Amino acid sequence: MNPLPPAIALTCCYLLAVKGWTMTRDGGPVNRFAQAAATEEDMVPERGLIFRWVDWLSDYLAPRATRMMGERQLASVRRKLDAAGKPTSIEGYAGRKAAYLVLFGVPGLFFLLDGLWFVFVGMVVLGWLWPDILISGQARRRQAQIERDLPDFLDILAVTVGAGVGFRPAMSRVADALGGPLGEEVRTSLRQMDLGASRRQAFEALRRRNESESLSTFVTALLQAEELGVPLAQALSELAGDMRRSFHQDARRRAARAAPRVSLITTLLIVPGAMLLIVVALYVGSDIDFGSLFGG
Repeated sequence: MNPLPPAIALTCCYLLAVKGWTMTRDGGPVNRFAQAAATEEDMVPERGLIFRWVDWLSDYLAPRATRMMGERQLASVRRKLDAAGKPTSIEGYAGRKAAYLVLFGVPGLFFLLDGLWFVFVGMVVLGWLWPDILISGQARRRQAQIERDLPDFLDILAVTVGAGVGFRPAMSRVADALGGPLGEEVRTSLRQMDLGASRRQAFEALRRRNESESLSTFVTALLQAEELGVPLAQALSELAGDMRRSFHQDARRRAARAAPRVSLITTLLIVPGAMLLIVVALYVGSDIDFGSLFGG
């Protein structure tokens, strides 16, 4: 008997059980709407049994997993977490990595016992990389949000500074009004300046924490304007206009790249399906005995 189909079926049952358990914890759209409308204190959802088990295992393995990481790996993880908005600490990241390794590796043992070592290795690698995939997705969405919010932030900041408000109070007011990831990053830089860091040091740290090219351009232009004595409001307005044009050009490039993909999906999926439906409809409605036509 080939052991591959039972092993695949067992893994599918395992994954369906995990998904089914999370679905049973869902209170439905009414409950989700109530959570979205609740205050920040009431917005923390109840963790399911699987997630609580993963949290416990992560906390248990975090110290051991952190000690196994070298200095270069710690620096790389720190950059990833900064770009994602620090959703967890380095210890939490290391613990999650070990916990997901166990979570994906346990069902992979069934494949290993059946001699399918390559499937076991693949599941172990997937468990090891799963936290990196989640953090990379968070970082990508966060940096995209910063790219979208930055032109509006610069426009409001230019108007505020042009009205006579000081640079740091203006930054604080606009960051509080705008909110989002960009507001959080600006407030972090302002707190660093309150603790004694210079403006250059705070904004250089802001550039290092993020991967946004627009934000890096903003920091460079701000520091150059400070050195050269350029009027800050004028520099911010021009920079906001340049970023909006760049954002629109990038949107047009993404739309141009999406057109061939849509055509490919249409050609490979929709057209064959439509042709199959037409042929079946013609066959059912024709009442022709094809066996007699071909001598069957």
